[in-house]
Amino acid sequence: MDTTTNRTGGTQGRTPRGPAGRTWRDRAWWNRPRTVVVGAVLTGAVVFLVGTLAGVDPQVRAGSGTLEVTISLVIATSLTAALGGWGVRALLLRRPEGGRTAWLVLSGAVLLVSLLGPLGAENAGATVLLLLEHLAVGGVIMVGLSGAEPRGARAA
Repeated sequence: MDTTTNRTGGTQGRTPRGPAGRTWRDRAWWNRPRTVVVGAVLTGAVVFLVGTLAGVDPQVRAGSGTLEVTISLVIATSLTAALGGWGVRALLLRRPEGGRTAWLVLSGAVLLVSLLGPLGAENAGATVLLLLEHLAVGGVIMVGLSGAEPRGARAA
């Protein structure tokens, strides 16, 4: 293990590093969990806005009525899914091998189950828009968090 030096020249203690001395800061910017969360939220918002600008009225059947899908609902749901995925991925990173395969299987299963929701849309346009939204946001989360490495992992 190496020690790291802070801005004032003192050491901060021991930081786990891989054989090439890599830390989380050395990962590509798009592979950091915070970037994935922001990317998932922005992806959901962009897909929604493009769909609504194209004239799609996203409504889903909910119980005995309908639910209007709004931009705030899209942002809140995307944020919740991304933060939940980050938490699960962090738990899987505690496994010695990093849990990448387990992450891909679990996140893929969750994405497939989430695709059942848009099937309750009021019209075909809303169904297509919501399916695209689920695939886009789920894809960003699934792929973005899959590259995370456990502490002290090997350099790629």
